[in-house]
Amino acid sequence: MSPAALSSVISTQGFHFTLSTTVSVSASQDLDDCALNVLYDLDPHVYADQYELAQRPGYTTSLWGTSDLERPVSAVDPAGSILLLKADTSQHASGRDANITLDVPLHARYGRPADSAYYSIELNQPVGFFACSSRSIAPIPPALQAYTSLPGWSSSSVTLIPDAHPKDRLWVVVPVGQLDDLAWVDVGTALVMIVMFFYLLVASIRTARRLSTKSFSKTD
Repeated sequence: MSPAALSSVISTQGFHFTLSTTVSVSASQDLDDCALNVLYDLDPHVYADQYELAQRPGYTTSLWGTSDLERPVSAVDPAGSILLLKADTSQHASGRDANITLDVPLHARYGRPADSAYYSIELNQPVGFFACSSRSIAPIPPALQAYTSLPGWSSSSVTLIPDAHPKDRLWVVVPVGQLDDLAWVDVGTALVMIVMFFYLLVASIRTARRLSTKSFSKTD
């Protein structure tokens, strides 16, 4: 039997949601020498705000890849981003069973317009592992080999945490603009720009006349 198991669930839907990962640790797992980590390989449609994460208790984070919060999905790297959480296990003594839950706030980017008003995004399952400093270095598990070249990646011996529900899928549904509305959006945008142009033109003329009148009055 494995000394730990991992499960994940998404709460709420839309542009702002939480991905909760619970690691069930058995009494046989050493938490004093081994750090509990969970890795999230995020789809480009989804991003994590590192400043928001810094205010969350229970873990520290490392984030690689696209971090621009304002860009739509069409303007970011299709590779997405990588988020690594290191859990604070100081409140969980070795030799006792424990359930450690990590709540990760995530946000969806504005997606490309589509025929439907909603777009479904399947997220990768989080990968949990223990990094133990005192053990001899073992081969990197295949699930983590793609990430070992990231700056600051730990060189500790790694042991994967099996997923308790490997067949479960993580879906998030977000609203997107519809293709049928694009023509109206273009027309509306053009009209607003024209109105604003004439507004600024009139305001500039009025301001110039007022300044001219004041200058003429002072001259007299």
